[in-house]
Amino acid sequence: MMEWNDGLYLGADGCKGGWIVCALDHGELIFDPFNSLEELIDCYPAFDAFLIDMIIGLQNRAKQKRPEEPARKEAGPRRSSVFPAPCRQAVYAETEEDQKRINQEVLGSSLTRQTIHIIPKIREVDTFMDHHPEFGERILESHPEVAFARLKGGFLMTRKKDRAGLEERARILEGFLPGVRLTGLREISRKFGCRPDDLLDAACLALTAAMSAHGMCDTIPEEPEPDDKGLSMKLTVPKKDIPRPEKKQKVAVVTGGAGGIGRCIAEEFRKEGVKVCVIDSAPGDHYVGDLSDKAVLEDFAETVIRECGGIDYLINNAPPLMKGIDACSYEDFQKALSVGVTAPFYLSKLFAPYFRKGACIINISSSRDRMSQPRTESYTAAKGGIAALTHALAASFSGKVRVNSISPGWIDTGFHVYEGADALQQPAGRVGNPMDIAAMVLFLCSDKAGFITGENICIDGGMTRLMIYHDDHGWTYRPED
Repeated sequence: MMEWNDGLYLGADGCKGGWIVCALDHGELIFDPFNSLEELIDCYPAFDAFLIDMIIGLQNRAKQKRPEEPARKEAGPRRSSVFPAPCRQAVYAETEEDQKRINQEVLGSSLTRQTIHIIPKIREVDTFMDHHPEFGERILESHPEVAFARLKGGFLMTRKKDRAGLEERARILEGFLPGVRLTGLREISRKFGCRPDDLLDAACLALTAAMSAHGMCDTIPEEPEPDDKGLSMKLTVPKKDIPRPEKKQKVAVVTGGAGGIGRCIAEEFRKEGVKVCVIDSAPGDHYVGDLSDKAVLEDFAETVIRECGGIDYLINNAPPLMKGIDACSYEDFQKALSVGVTAPFYLSKLFAPYFRKGACIINISSSRDRMSQPRTESYTAAKGGIAALTHALAASFSGKVRVNSISPGWIDTGFHVYEGADALQQPAGRVGNPMDIAAMVLFLCSDKAGFITGENICIDGGMTRLMIYHDDHGWTYRPED
């Protein structure tokens, strides 16, 4: 994995109020707004590399070549984001009409609305370089969309102002920035008076600056021309053959994963390419052990970490013993709680240092956490306990691991189809099957559920919402003698 802990790398993007700067400071991303380049340099005078999304090096005549044409080819579908550069004479003209006229005279073309909009910032950069020639080869031009395309290894099809475009660009950057999560961009942008894509563009250039300092960048064109002031007319972008970070295989632990709901959950994870570690008391090609035994839990957790290095998903699914007050001994009740509550707690504790970014814990409770049948005390108590444990863990793991629980209703693990009263007593009109639970587990573990934690989701076909009265809709109450 690439590390950027050895220096201070800056990326700057122009915005309405001035400049948005991302400082990659020894591995940490810091965003700051500045009114001017002078103010920016006063704050960060000792940078190791600095890239800016603004034109550096201006044509004074048509024969001089800027990098826009090859850069547009690199950007592909996003080619329109590479604006044509004005000539220097137009940059210093006072009116828009003069800017267009002069550019037509010097370069043979008028100016686009986008180029005219950024002329004040082009002028600011050019003037800054006049006053500070020592930065002539230290502050370099880049282009975020071209840099993003190089980092991705192909064209970006999404627009950076759209949600999908923001998410794609954030994922690309996170792949090259160990331990960094680009979240809360809208809140930061509102605070600084910019757009979320301005922040991502600045972060992209800070990363590219770090790559440049490590010899991992090219220039467009390969042999740039100097302008009349000696400034190189070039873009600095990541190399095309840059090694891209390998995606680590996700790891899921499923307790009670040898059969029933647990087996279905494990199979669905495997279909998604996730490595699944199962512990179950039933024999099979998994870790076989008793979840009520502390030593077993410790050895299992040690085995998982030794083989996988970390964990992304912990699914506490193993069912506790179901016995009633008439037949359940003290030892039976303690074992039910050990399997149903203590084991999920202790595994969460054992894996706590090894949960990776974005990790999730899903506890499988039961609709019996809120209603009961006679003679189910051991099972019902354990399921009520794990439902409560869920929101306690969610609070303790705040910001690190999301924790949720699922309360299944009647789930037929054999996938049998029921008709008549058995089916119709659920408002959904059928009995559930393990896929109903597995699908929710995978959803809760996905980024789509990123704002859900501490929640219990009941999946019972609506049965616990159905009010039942004697002699209503054919229901008859027959108390036991």
